[in-house]
Amino acid sequence: MRIQLLPTAVANQIAAGEVIERPASVVKELLENSFDAQADIISIDIGYGGLNQIKMSDNGIGIMADDLPLAIAAHATSKINELKDLYSISSMGFRGEALASIASVSRLSISSKPADQHHAMMLSTAGGDSFHLSPCARSQGTTIDVRDIFFNAPVRKKFLKSEQIEFQAIEMIVRRFALTAPGVAIRLNHNGRQHFNLPAANSDKMQLARIRKILGKNFIEQSHFLDIEHAGLRLTGWISSSAYQRSQNDKQWVYVNKRMVKDKLLNHAIKQAYEGVLHPGRYPACLLYLTINPEEVDVNVHPTKHEVRFQQPRLVHDFISSNIKKALQQSQFPVDYPQANLGAEATNPQIREPYLPAIHPATKMADFFNQKKNWLVLNAAFAVIFLSGEPYLVNVIELQRAWLLSLLSTQLLPLPSRPLLVPVSYPVNSLNIECIYSGKEGLSQIGIDLDLAGEHAVLVRSLPTAIPHLDLKQFLLSIFNSSMPSITQLFELLTICQSFTALNAKEEELETLIGYIQTSGHDKLNTWCKHLSIETCRGLLNA
Repeated sequence: MRIQLLPTAVANQIAAGEVIERPASVVKELLENSFDAQADIISIDIGYGGLNQIKMSDNGIGIMADDLPLAIAAHATSKINELKDLYSISSMGFRGEALASIASVSRLSISSKPADQHHAMMLSTAGGDSFHLSPCARSQGTTIDVRDIFFNAPVRKKFLKSEQIEFQAIEMIVRRFALTAPGVAIRLNHNGRQHFNLPAANSDKMQLARIRKILGKNFIEQSHFLDIEHAGLRLTGWISSSAYQRSQNDKQWVYVNKRMVKDKLLNHAIKQAYEGVLHPGRYPACLLYLTINPEEVDVNVHPTKHEVRFQQPRLVHDFISSNIKKALQQSQFPVDYPQANLGAEATNPQIREPYLPAIHPATKMADFFNQKKNWLVLNAAFAVIFLSGEPYLVNVIELQRAWLLSLLSTQLLPLPSRPLLVPVSYPVNSLNIECIYSGKEGLSQIGIDLDLAGEHAVLVRSLPTAIPHLDLKQFLLSIFNSSMPSITQLFELLTICQSFTALNAKEEELETLIGYIQTSGHDKLNTWCKHLSIETCRGLLNA
């Protein structure tokens, strides 16, 4: 086949594939357009997880009637005029790709009225090939109605998830946007029912209330506020204390010049700052706003604008990492390994694990020599054990997970369970209902029996006998935050979602783990243990 120019419709769909991945991508682009249009009221109506309809209305400055056809044209924008403008971008959008990409994969209508235009106009198009203009009635602002996303791209439509999962992605985008635009009132409806309504937060008190509603009361109560400025960089926001730990990094929300980003450099800076503070396998939560000269950051490096590139990446990395670390050290929060706390908005005291107080090293050492045990617990994660008289440093948590996974893989299903004298009630939302229905049988196979108790709670009636340290809250949240896992994946979640530490382990549990090491072979030994030879000890002490 000879080289030829692609038809416009094909080229637009290829471009749309980079910008519009799913309904949540549409919502993100439309929210940014409304923000750039200076709207302070945004109403979002979602139909069937965005698969049927995404309708967004705002009270922004509107689009002139003559500009409506240009709004769905590729590379047409009001944000920049020349190349140098790319290096000083202050708006959310700038490429002129969003509406063109959306129009090419949906049935789209745009109705808009600027303040100085006598009447509103509506543009309608299907697939972006042609359009129709007609007068309509509305007040100042813009309404964009997106229907039947990917109607003309059936292969791409097959890759979309269920209504529940797609709406969860939309809700997350809206929540993230709400934290960068506190002065904007936002209403989100799904299938005709109001999901949430956030009034404009025009004061510090109201902004804090919005953060509390979105990230949860626990986060605010167990976080430390930052406001640091240095060398043209400013970092403000909240970082979680060591008492607020999560099983995944889904609550690390970072904004660069008010833009939502998921940047590897920034994530690494946060991770480095928390080294030695958190439980192994746990993540912090944070809400951080980085302000930097627009000329010092390139936001035009990724189709979805999630990633950015800094002119001085090392300066930015060290500025964030060092200041978070300093704030953690100066705060009054304990940095010993505390209770697991997932930070769900609704807490349940019946399943909260007790706080683990610090153990005085001198006391532990005395106990060790008096009782002549085969181990010495150092902290929540590590212990020294003796194998054939030789000392080994052991990651007790990783070892226990490996042992437990090995144990579970050899047991027949369903796993033995222990009924609870009083069923534990756990709060859920409407999005979790489908997950519970689809996963109930799989959960019963691993020893967890539960039933719905109305629309907002689930009753847990039994737990697996083999998991005495199961953190039920963490486990259920992990299930709800993903599609229903397989049995193998459920086993892995059971081993991860525990409140087990070396400090709360019983003597027989530690003896069992030592026995597991002795029967696992030398190759496995190096996975969890480090032989404390004379050379190793000298190296640690620089002796």
